[in-house]
Amino acid sequence: MSFRVLIFWIVALPLAAQAWDVRVEVPFAKGQSLPQVLLSGTGDVVSGELDTSKGAILSVSHRIIRMGPILKFEWGLEFAQLISDGQLQQQTATTLQKSDTKLKQYGAGLGVNAQFWIPFVGVAAEMGLIERFHRYQYEAGGFIQDRDIARTWLRVGARWQLPLPVLKLYVAASYQEPLSKDRPVRVNSGTDLSNYLTAQGAGQEFQRMWTFGVGVRF
Repeated sequence: MSFRVLIFWIVALPLAAQAWDVRVEVPFAKGQSLPQVLLSGTGDVVSGELDTSKGAILSVSHRIIRMGPILKFEWGLEFAQLISDGQLQQQTATTLQKSDTKLKQYGAGLGVNAQFWIPFVGVAAEMGLIERFHRYQYEAGGFIQDRDIARTWLRVGARWQLPLPVLKLYVAASYQEPLSKDRPVRVNSGTDLSNYLTAQGAGQEFQRMWTFGVGVRF
């Protein structure tokens, strides 16, 4: 082992000592809205809108390594629950039928994150990837479709360390979206809403979100 490598590990190992981070966030997620589709065989025009969601994200992360005062790398675990309510409309020649819809995704996630700190001001930019393993459920018109999905999400955010003397408390915000996702399909045949939802698959899943939260480091 060369002298430079030895010096590197002597400096790096203390900086890589345990440093935990616990964060609670409120997500404002947006789901894919159903396009207006004519179901041949029924003559109904179906449209659906999903409102801004509610839910929560709890994450725990641990520092992998710190490179000076500017750059940190960490890995983390999370549990997320995203819920969005909406309304489905089916219009015939004489009536407009409305029914409630609900999109729900919940489950665990595993991710890596990099923090880029601005010295002396307590502000950092963040960029990371989260592999989320979610249970997907979409309900409309009395029909329910559920399945397990796995998506890799990109997270870009920022945090501000609050100037408190004891607690290492911070506030954080982020924008997130999956790198890949299912998209709604146009159905040209079908006899009822159940067949439509079967063809639809998981095209209603969440496709982007903003999060705002607080965290503490120790």
